[in-house]
Amino acid sequence: MHAHPLGTTSARPAPEIHLYRHRLRVADLDYLGHVGNVRLLDYLQEAQVAMLDPLRERVFRTKGPAYLIAKHNVSYVRRLTFRDHPVEVETVVGRIGTCDVVVNSRLRDEMAVYARCRTIWVACTLPEGSTRRLDEEERERLTRFSGAIDEIPAAR
Repeated sequence: MHAHPLGTTSARPAPEIHLYRHRLRVADLDYLGHVGNVRLLDYLQEAQVAMLDPLRERVFRTKGPAYLIAKHNVSYVRRLTFRDHPVEVETVVGRIGTCDVVVNSRLRDEMAVYARCRTIWVACTLPEGSTRRLDEEERERLTRFSGAIDEIPAAR
């Protein structure tokens, strides 16, 4: 078992866990004073985009190589309320396929996990939307983050 400074352990730890910090905004709160589930999903997606395409050269194109989300599986574990310090999204690559990538993320702070997400991203060519093979540069970058994030308690 290997320990990670952020409190994660794994039999096969990721060589690197992508860490994305997000400051909460008052505008993210719902009428009950919690950060809404749609906003939590936004935080997770922003972190995944930052890992997949840090310069945003492919994600937001209208032509050429890009990525599309094929599936999200989100578990909302705990309500997130407003605070001054940012929350963190830890992201790793669970699997790299020929033309798709499985990405696992969790939104947390030092006290608890608020959401977990498993996403399948598909490499494609726009505007046609046809799938394409991941290139070597993409594979090399994604391999850096290939591994697992084990569970930590959802609340303390």
